[in-house]
Amino acid sequence: MSDHLQNSIVSFAETARSQEDKGISKYGKKLEPLDGYDWLQMAKEEQVDGFQYLEAEAVKRKHIATRIRALIEHSTLARWSKSEINHLLDELEGVENIVK
Repeated sequence: MSDHLQNSIVSFAETARSQEDKGISKYGKKLEPLDGYDWLQMAKEEQVDGFQYLEAEAVKRKHIATRIRALIEHSTLARWSKSEINHLLDELEGVENIVK
């Protein structure tokens, strides 16, 4: 099994467990298929939400890349510019910002 496939499987399992825990916390129980919900409609709504998240991330990444390019275009990068570029790259990577 490839490393990428194994990592994907692990990530999926971790996310599934986290989602189940979130559901238990919110509703007080695990998902029950016979609860009477319209699961197909709920899945459609979740897919729409997922698409909106993907679009939002695409907009955010384009904005960050534009800001990085603008900083790089300046012939002499000041110390703050390098710091800003690193901050933006952290955002792209999803790194938590630690206040120092």
